[in-house]
Amino acid sequence: MNALLTMLAAASTSVAQPALQPLSYLVGHCWVGEAPGNSGQDKHCFEAVFGGQHIRDRHAVTVGGREVCAGETIYSAKGPSVIFTYWNSLGGLGTGNASFIAREWHFTGTIHATADGADEPMSTTWRKVDAGYEVLDAPGAKPRLFKRGD
Repeated sequence: MNALLTMLAAASTSVAQPALQPLSYLVGHCWVGEAPGNSGQDKHCFEAVFGGQHIRDRHAVTVGGREVCAGETIYSAKGPSVIFTYWNSLGGLGTGNASFIAREWHFTGTIHATADGADEPMSTTWRKVDAGYEVLDAPGAKPRLFKRGD
């Protein structure tokens, strides 16, 4: 029985789509770092869904121990490309493309942060590092380090 549970757990964290493979090291774990603007804590938990056809990233931002925003992103392969859709607890929605080049994920698209917010361009970079991954919100900005938090 334990062997079966181990096999099922391993299968639930595998990534089936080649375009999503560079994100596979995040899957099955939660990662914690500074929220944008050093305003609190941002926790992201990644899982493979639908047999590894997609990756789900659920996150929550807490300030002073209180959750102020939560969101979810689905990463999907579209041929050799990766697309994403993000939505949050404030009614915000974002969509875009992601590309992986030399240990970095580059995300570009549009987002409106709240239900009545205007669409704005978004661009961010995640860099894989030994301790986890860094998020660069803007060129020249101080990276926010995310470490395993599960």
